[in-house]
Amino acid sequence: MNSNSNNIPPIAVIMATYNGEQYLEEQIESILNQSLQPTIIIVSDDGSTDGTLAILEKYAQHGKLTYLKNNNRPGVVGNFINGLTHLPQGYYFALSDQDDIWHPNKLAECFAALQKIEQQDQPCMVYSDLSLMDAQKNIINSSFRNELGHHKYKHCLETLLFGNFVLGCTTLSNYSLKDYIIGMPIHPSFNHDAWMALVSYTFGQTYIIDKALVDYRQHSSNVTIRNHAKKTIINRYINHAKQVFIKNDFLEDRFTIVDLFYSHYKNSMDPQKRILFEKFLGLKNKSYLAKKIAFETAFYKQWTNRFS
Repeated sequence: MNSNSNNIPPIAVIMATYNGEQYLEEQIESILNQSLQPTIIIVSDDGSTDGTLAILEKYAQHGKLTYLKNNNRPGVVGNFINGLTHLPQGYYFALSDQDDIWHPNKLAECFAALQKIEQQDQPCMVYSDLSLMDAQKNIINSSFRNELGHHKYKHCLETLLFGNFVLGCTTLSNYSLKDYIIGMPIHPSFNHDAWMALVSYTFGQTYIIDKALVDYRQHSSNVTIRNHAKKTIINRYINHAKQVFIKNDFLEDRFTIVDLFYSHYKNSMDPQKRILFEKFLGLKNKSYLAKKIAFETAFYKQWTNRFS
């Protein structure tokens, strides 16, 4: 890795690992081969029992990364938080899964975009699309965003409240976002990327790169994308008609995270954004029909607006 200098931004890659020996080296190599190389790679391991630690030790011996043993098994969110607690002051950070492949220009393009929006003392985040590949690196879909329909509507706080459209492995953030993640509650119904998105859209600046910069590997041991797809906005919408006479748990997970986020930060929110949160949370005890109408209003009135 390049050492830090006046011409090289201080970027840390924060990786979370758990029993990832099969694909881990390929992902590490894709990070080391970035056109804009990170200053440091910090890996937090969640108590791996396979050969993951041996791989990490090999790269650590050559000065390529540093790794931490997280033997109390905190899970994915806790594992990323553990890595972030070791982020040096003032560093930008990119989150990394253990089994993806980064395009060589991922960090360079993300940092160039981040420079366009970054403002002092504001949490700022850039995120991109990703492509889906199978275990043998065959591309299944060149745009995960298009597969889920996330490209058809405007990305803004109003639509984000109804469903997360940011995947952590595509992001690059500034140091100001760090403390928001470290202080987030750990809850089984949402991950760190959903919290990050709420932070940046509520308190900071956000930029979308409308292209894939990560090849996400979909395989039997990886459930992140599969779980995300099950909860995607479009899939939820398609299934609403089937569920209307059975149960009324529409948006249940979103109410959980939005309520927690609002409780944490309502006193520091811009008044107009506070109104959006309160309007969304006001739907919690409403009928299915009221929720459905609010959902359609938020998304489909801007269905062709894309990222304006």
